[in-house]
Amino acid sequence: MIIPMKKYSFLIHHRDFHTFLTELQDLGVLDVVDRGAEPDSETLDRIQLSEQYGKVITFLKSKINNKTSAGTDLTAKEILDKILHLQAESEMLKQKIAGLDKMIKILKPWGDFSNELLRKLGDEGFDIRFYVVSDKKFKDSWQTEYNLEVISRTEGNVYFVVVLRKGETIEIDAEEVKPPERSAAEVQQEKKDIEKRLREIEVYYAENAGAFVPVLEKEKIKLDNGISFVNVVNNAESEAEDKLMILEGWVPEHKIKEIESFLESKGIFYLTSAPEKKDKVPVMLKNGNFSRLFEPIGNLYSLPQYKELDLTPFFAPFFMLFFGFCLGDAGYGLLFVILSTVFKRKVDAEYKPVLTLLQWLGSSTVIFGILSGTFFGMNLIEMIDNGKLTWMQSLRKYMLDPEKMFYFALLLGAIQIIYGMIVKVINITKQNGIRYAFSTIGWILLIVGSIVLYLLKGHIGETTGKILGYIIYSVSGVLIIFLNNPEKNIFVNMGSGIWDVYSIATGVMGDLLSYIRLFALGVSSAILGYVFNDLAMQMSGDIPVLSQIIFVIILIIGHGLNIFMASLGAFVHPMRLTFVEFYKNAGFAGGGKPYRPFSKKEAG
Repeated sequence: MIIPMKKYSFLIHHRDFHTFLTELQDLGVLDVVDRGAEPDSETLDRIQLSEQYGKVITFLKSKINNKTSAGTDLTAKEILDKILHLQAESEMLKQKIAGLDKMIKILKPWGDFSNELLRKLGDEGFDIRFYVVSDKKFKDSWQTEYNLEVISRTEGNVYFVVVLRKGETIEIDAEEVKPPERSAAEVQQEKKDIEKRLREIEVYYAENAGAFVPVLEKEKIKLDNGISFVNVVNNAESEAEDKLMILEGWVPEHKIKEIESFLESKGIFYLTSAPEKKDKVPVMLKNGNFSRLFEPIGNLYSLPQYKELDLTPFFAPFFMLFFGFCLGDAGYGLLFVILSTVFKRKVDAEYKPVLTLLQWLGSSTVIFGILSGTFFGMNLIEMIDNGKLTWMQSLRKYMLDPEKMFYFALLLGAIQIIYGMIVKVINITKQNGIRYAFSTIGWILLIVGSIVLYLLKGHIGETTGKILGYIIYSVSGVLIIFLNNPEKNIFVNMGSGIWDVYSIATGVMGDLLSYIRLFALGVSSAILGYVFNDLAMQMSGDIPVLSQIIFVIILIIGHGLNIFMASLGAFVHPMRLTFVEFYKNAGFAGGGKPYRPFSKKEAG
């Protein structure tokens, strides 16, 4: 659900304004109305500096180890400058290494030589020339015809030198190249020196990261609090020749007593009002223990608008079921439940909800794994029917073959679509009144009524069936075609209603078919599991001990890959069904602004 908000307007004398804001920031309950005031150049510089602190903090946290020093005498700005300088140096050195690697590749075929020796030979009247030619073109006779020495044969080429007297010339069918200015050994030594410097930088990070991070975090918090304060000042209005300041903001229902007690103790004049339709009211969600676990998933798409319904508790059960359907292996689900339960006792409190969510998703997977008869890729239905698992015979009646699982996926889709339409009626009624929901009510009546008539066929008389059909189709037709928009006349409504009949009918059918992906992903996960089991049996061989080791390794790697890929699909595709099919049929608009109170951050 969305927590109700109340709007507060404050009137403060300009001399008391900064003191009031300081105390208001300490209280931390008011989400200040953003009037679109642009930050000045100084604030922009502070924002940029805060971002630099944030990036360096993230970087240094990855470098922390147990050998980190306990403290530092450097200021936050000195640390920032030092780390930025080292990062720039590291980047430059890495680029230099990349260039040296290319140079080494070019120089390596020429081996190690001394440029000084080449100069001395030149002074003595000798000319050393460097050549390269392909293996096919190189002639062994050259070695007797010329004073030639092969240096190396690399990648289909022959690298050689010819020693000549000054002024002497030769004609040889090979490419003459410029003598290398450096030897490969010299370049490799330079690379080693650079790598040594890079290691020194990494050691510096590791030894000081733990001491630097708290200093940087404290400075960033101080900077962010200042930026927040200035932004609030900029979003205040001035009246009476700048002698009075007006500030507006939103406070959630459960914080009203807290802020009003504060205002009365300070003697601040204020007015309160309920949200109006034009207001951009911040959104704060409050859900039960189960639904709250799915809030991060819903936030990946968008927060609801303030006047809308929070769809989290409505999509949460379906998301859990769809995840289990897609993964569809009782063994995988049991593994998720066990691992999440074990690690839940060891992780920090902030990560416990994630593992609780994983417990629910794993439990759903166990249920659907039993329904489909799949356990770590093994087909339990076949094993039971063949008499191999007689102790599971009592569960056989609950297991569904692939054809039934296919129709079950469509059934779940139909239920969610109809459920979404019901939610849409509630949503529209909450925002605009029930008159605006007549068209959706008509579609619900048409779909549900048609299903009920079909199910009752053969249990009621033909005449009764026809009468009920006429009533259902007539009422739903009037609601859909003539009452779809109370603000327009009957003729305009008829035209838009006929168009809606086409678009919604085709849209609902397309939405329903989208749920086939639940069945497809569940089947693919089961097939891959079976393939890895079969592969392990065939490749393990019959060598004692070694066969069992190979068998286990293949199973671990194979099922590990399958769990990763299947879990990814089991998360992404239910999310798509939620955000596209369900949200659309529930009339979700989204675009809500999260509740962010004007508060002072504290160092952790």
